[in-house]
Amino acid sequence: MKAKIYILITIFLSVILGVFWCMKSDKNSVKEYTQRIETKETVKSDSVSVFESFAKDFNSHQSAKINKYIDQKLGVALFYHDGPYPILQVAASIDQKIAWFNSDIFENIEFEELPDYLGDFRFAKTGFFVTENRGKFSLKDFDDSYTSHPESFFDDNKNLETLCNYSAIAIDNKQQILYNFYFNLNKGKLTLLCMSVDSVDDIMFGNPSIPFIPFDSKADIENYFKDHKIFKDKENNAVIDFNKKEITYYDFPNDNPFVFEDYKIGEIKNESDKIKSVEIIFYTDKSNPDSSFITYFSNKGSFVVPSMGVRPPYLYEVMN
Repeated sequence: MKAKIYILITIFLSVILGVFWCMKSDKNSVKEYTQRIETKETVKSDSVSVFESFAKDFNSHQSAKINKYIDQKLGVALFYHDGPYPILQVAASIDQKIAWFNSDIFENIEFEELPDYLGDFRFAKTGFFVTENRGKFSLKDFDDSYTSHPESFFDDNKNLETLCNYSAIAIDNKQQILYNFYFNLNKGKLTLLCMSVDSVDDIMFGNPSIPFIPFDSKADIENYFKDHKIFKDKENNAVIDFNKKEITYYDFPNDNPFVFEDYKIGEIKNESDKIKSVEIIFYTDKSNPDSSFITYFSNKGSFVVPSMGVRPPYLYEVMN
């Protein structure tokens, strides 16, 4: 009997100890998880002032205030467009290139992804948007078709990529330019590794005077074409005419327009909650897919043909 009691006591103690150990383990797990969250939030909190200082220094447009974030041994990678030509280079300072980075940016620091673009040169939210960036930055992601650097250029500047642990996208005050920054943040010290500038190239949605149209289905688009037959690019004196079934464009001048027999509406793309577009292909012969002219139609009710080479983009707006 005593043996049975002893065994029961042993089992009971084992269960109690097991439960205690699990509770302790769970508490430790929760504690470690909480500490990780607190550490991450502390990093954000501590680094806000660092990024705020950088944004203010960038808006000074004084090269000396930006150069202090550049490591002389590493240099800084710069990407911008000189007219149509994409330029990628690494420099020891911003002195000679500051003219390419000369618009003011929003200085409020937000630890989140870039918000949706809403059209009419407006974003859902403005600011300087910072995210962690480990192993996601490569100089080869930039267009090197014009500068044509040898492989040694990328090998020599590999440290710019491997040291990157934060990136940011800053919107300029007119919401027409985006600046991409790539940083190393270590113990409160911010080093600028790369920056690039992109215009919000909004030929499709960037006219506040033109309202958005219904655009939820292909039927909406067909109905729009029933009431709107002529679209004109005033800049290039070009026309899409549904009455005549003609398109004028650089390759098809007025005396020799592109005459279409049919057109095909593609799948609607939701660029954001507000802006939408669809590929519309016109055919001179609907039985011959090669006899095509590709355009893009937006929920601003305009056709766009993107720029090709030295040709500018064409924007065919509805003629009422």
